[in-house]
Amino acid sequence: MNVMNKIKKVNIFFLLKTGIGSAVSIILAESLGFAYSPSAGIITLLTIQNTKKETISIALRRIEAFILAVLISYIVFFSLGYTAIAFGVFVFLFVALCLLLGLKDGISMNAVLMTHFLIEKRMDLPLIMNEIALLFIGMGIGILLNLIMPRYRERIRREQISLEEVIKKTLRGMGNMLREKDSCMLQGNIELNKNKTSEESIISEGDIELNGSKISEGSKTLKGNKITERYELIPHISDDVAFARLDELLDGLLQKAYEDAGNTLLSDTKYLVSYLEMRKLQIGVLKNIKENIEHIPVLLRQTFPIADFMDNIAASFHELNNAKGLLLELEELQEYFRKETLPATREEFEYRATLFQILKELEYFLVLKRNFIKELETKNMKSYWL
Repeated sequence: MNVMNKIKKVNIFFLLKTGIGSAVSIILAESLGFAYSPSAGIITLLTIQNTKKETISIALRRIEAFILAVLISYIVFFSLGYTAIAFGVFVFLFVALCLLLGLKDGISMNAVLMTHFLIEKRMDLPLIMNEIALLFIGMGIGILLNLIMPRYRERIRREQISLEEVIKKTLRGMGNMLREKDSCMLQGNIELNKNKTSEESIISEGDIELNGSKISEGSKTLKGNKITERYELIPHISDDVAFARLDELLDGLLQKAYEDAGNTLLSDTKYLVSYLEMRKLQIGVLKNIKENIEHIPVLLRQTFPIADFMDNIAASFHELNNAKGLLLELEELQEYFRKETLPATREEFEYRATLFQILKELEYFLVLKRNFIKELETKNMKSYWL
């Protein structure tokens, strides 16, 4: 299974580019009559990177390293002769200066080119021009191939929508986790009689009002503040809160987003990366909420408004939602809880405190999105998707 996953991650297009590009470079160098033409193919292989920006950046550093290599070679070979010891001295000086100047990417490629001087035992202008030609043929083919690298905007867009759907499902699933507790601590004149069809279950079918909040039911009677209910339960789907799927989707999307940014030379690409980093923070908040839910073993009256609020967040969860309406709704919910009677027992106090913490986490979840929208310039989003 691990082998298959690794095979799926292999970039076939990248392999084709390196194979075809190396062959084209060698053929071109040979047809133009340059010596040591296979070196042009190796340079192409080393030039092609995952992104356009990375390819051009490394190519520029390798040109600087080439100039440095030629100068050091000229001094060393004319001083010590064209010997293995002289080449060793060249390598020592060249590698040291490249590391010092941040030109590490140019070490191996240019060291190979300098061996041609050692083999020919000369460093005249024609041979130097030969090496320059090999360098530019190899890098030129590599850069050209990367400039035609396809972009995957449509695919990224589809995966982004899938990520958002899983987040919605997770929010609804956590709301169900709150509603499905086996024990009750429902304050006031409220009676709930459960007929369970499984050990792990969620409330389903129909709606009734409980102090402005809905709970689900099968049949109902409502007299004053007293609610007597019988409702059927269906098995809870644990995958609703499977964060492994969320992490997998997000990590894959972030990798594609950074690659896409590297393959865009002119337009603004900050939007998608910023958006996904914001979603990453929100997923971390959801993980905290799930842990808090697991610490509450009972149903409380305050449970239902919070669970319904999670459903509301899921229903309005969208890339363009600025969360202002949801934050106003959250303020009303917090005000409602402030007017509630104080807990009668320590146990009830602890559970209600955990519910309050869940509300604070939901607030942070929404604030993250609001702040993202506030900081976002509309032109950034348009330049990315259009």
